Amino acid sequence: MKGYRQDPERTEVRALQRRVQFVNARVLDVGCGEGRLARSIAGVARLVVGVDPNGAVLDRARQLTPRRLRKKIEYRRGTAERPGLSRRRFDVAVFSGSL
Repeated sequence: MKGYRQDPERTEVRALQRRVQFVNARVLDVGCGEGRLARSIAGVARLVVGVDPNGAVLDRARQLTPRRLRKKIEYRRGTAERPGLSRRRFDVAVFSGSL
């Protein structure tokens, strides 16, 4: 991945993993932005759905997602109030970096 990297030491991911079970979980990443967190946890999660109101940012998230993770991550346009995911169930919802 080129450019600026947030959390290169994966401090945020390790802190979340100490508190939340991502293994085989269905995860909702609210305010996913360019998908940094979604990509970080997709290796262990069953599915990650990232929602963000910014379509251009979601396009960038799709571009940055490696081919090997594309079946495990969905990016959808939406907000915390209206994620556009009616009748879908998740084990975990994260709002990391969206405030």
